[in-house]
Amino acid sequence: MKNAKILSWIIAVVGLWEIVAPFILGYTAVGAAMWDAIIIGVVILVLGVWAALANEEGTIKTLNWINAVLGLWLIIAPFILAYSSTVTAMWNDIIVGIVVLVLGVWAALTA
Repeated sequence: MKNAKILSWIIAVVGLWEIVAPFILGYTAVGAAMWDAIIIGVVILVLGVWAALANEEGTIKTLNWINAVLGLWLIIAPFILAYSSTVTAMWNDIIVGIVVLVLGVWAALTA
């Protein structure tokens, strides 16, 4: 369970990155990309912190599975929300999505 908590903290940090990425990488003019990053980033951050602080194994697993699904969403979001032409936003979301998906599944399976 200790490994799942560490992974959950890492997921939370990645969620924080997703929130600030539009401002650092400069794609705030692309509304869909910016708002998707902020909203999904906040949810990933909150769920990651919640999972890291939780004491029940079932809660940790559930929160990390939800984060894994959010990671999958980030991978496909540029194509569904039509901002794949904004290359910076697209690649940031794909990379962050892969990281959150892998860490979320890993944390859920090790909880």
